[in-house]
Amino acid sequence: MKRLLYLFLLLLAVPAAAQVTTASLGGRIVDENGPIEGVTVVLIHQQTNTQYYATTDRHGWYQMLDVLPGGPYTVRIHYFEYKPLTVRGLFTYIGQNVVVDADLEAGTTFVHTDEAATSMRVGEAVEGGEVSLSPLTYNLVGQRTYTEVPFDVRQEAPLAGAQRLQVTPFGSNRFHGSLYGFYGLNPSFTSGSTGYGGATVSTPLGSEDFLLFAGVQYDGISGVTGSGRLDARFNEANRLDLSGGRLSAGEAWGAAGFTSALFDGRASNRVQGGWYGSADGRQLVVSDDFTFAAGAQRLLFGVQAAHLAVPALDSTATKFDFYLQDAVRMGRRLTLLAGVRFSFPFAFSPRVSLYYDVLGNGAVVLRAGTAVYGRHGEGSVWKNLAAVDTRLPAGFRLTLEGVYGQSWRRAFYISSRNLLDSRYALTARLERPLADGIWAVASYTRSDGMARDRILGGFSYRVEYLGRMATTLGVLYDGCNLIDDLSPASVSWQNGVEARFTQDLGLEIGGHGHTLQLTGYLRRAPSGTTFLAGIRYCL
Repeated sequence: MKRLLYLFLLLLAVPAAAQVTTASLGGRIVDENGPIEGVTVVLIHQQTNTQYYATTDRHGWYQMLDVLPGGPYTVRIHYFEYKPLTVRGLFTYIGQNVVVDADLEAGTTFVHTDEAATSMRVGEAVEGGEVSLSPLTYNLVGQRTYTEVPFDVRQEAPLAGAQRLQVTPFGSNRFHGSLYGFYGLNPSFTSGSTGYGGATVSTPLGSEDFLLFAGVQYDGISGVTGSGRLDARFNEANRLDLSGGRLSAGEAWGAAGFTSALFDGRASNRVQGGWYGSADGRQLVVSDDFTFAAGAQRLLFGVQAAHLAVPALDSTATKFDFYLQDAVRMGRRLTLLAGVRFSFPFAFSPRVSLYYDVLGNGAVVLRAGTAVYGRHGEGSVWKNLAAVDTRLPAGFRLTLEGVYGQSWRRAFYISSRNLLDSRYALTARLERPLADGIWAVASYTRSDGMARDRILGGFSYRVEYLGRMATTLGVLYDGCNLIDDLSPASVSWQNGVEARFTQDLGLEIGGHGHTLQLTGYLRRAPSGTTFLAGIRYCL
């Protein structure tokens, strides 16, 4: 029994090779007389030229399912006598739904993400760029999302920490390549490694229906790592994606997904499978998700099978999951999400959340939800979220957010509340999303975790000039009360300050753009001072 329990714990701990890797987009089109039927909406992914189409129903609703996460996208809305509307620079996010509503008479659009989940996004294919100022960017990752309280039934979450979703970068409909290298004057920044370097390439293979990305990187700790992705579009309704990579010595993964649009785009079926292997074990995950759009609703039905082998124990384990979910917009202001996930051997995971736009213009938004994440053999985790987002002058946004979680030792049984089985976190965050070259953030979090009090503050400024030249400056402070796990009474304030400078030098040669980026990075922390210098060439 202990061996079986250990296997299932590993099954949950090892990164899933098949996971959520797509996004969705939808909305409602109206004029002065109300909803409009028959409006054409086109979504264009600028990097790959992938296009998605939808037509509004008699209630004005339209939806696009299983779209590529990232961007930038362009949205075009057409309807007879009205002037076409265009939204540029739109980004989509892994596992989330982006809403684009429009009033054709007024010629206005309203864009937001109707999700209650608390998330942090990092990666190159994200609006606003990196969350961290570190130059140790994810050159082999297109988009990465950390979600502490996911309400999507396709995701799981631990009591403390976050669910991680990520995708490999996509190829491009034009050739792009890069070479980069960083050198550390203080070798301690990567446990003795003095630097790292690598190369990436993104290109069509014969036509833009077959797009390839490949990247390789080397450092003194992980050795040679790399990732690659091939996207094939057979027609407007069927797409295939293959990806894989080597994360570190003895650690590799591979995945494949096939997406089919059905019933004139009103439904989508995605079959995907993945394999992950390391010295600790091997995991194989296969899933099939069917999504159906019915007016303002998105109905999801899915099944998943996961198999784990642990050579050290000479044992294997298999887990099967079935899940269903309904996301519905109750008018323009309110979105409800409800679902349930069943796991065999038995675990039961119901979830419900809401997103409510109080004024209907995004100025004040309420987010709330509750979810249970089943754990066979060790009980379950119950998590709750309540938050309010407020839009302030000068582009600032204030978020007040509370998260509470409880570990249930056995299914349907709540244990006593103590530091071993409950967690809470209260956060106040003031942020100015990247606009006019300026990004700023200040936040404070109080929790009963290892980092009891945490303060984060910083800004970045980017100015572009002379056509293809740009300079970026940034500073970030991160400090926390760190609790010694072995002695909870021992608390020490740990803080770090990091600063980054980048200079982009762009040239146009033979009709092709060339960019040389110079980077300097400084970090001061209790472990010491680190300085990195780097260079990157992009074609």
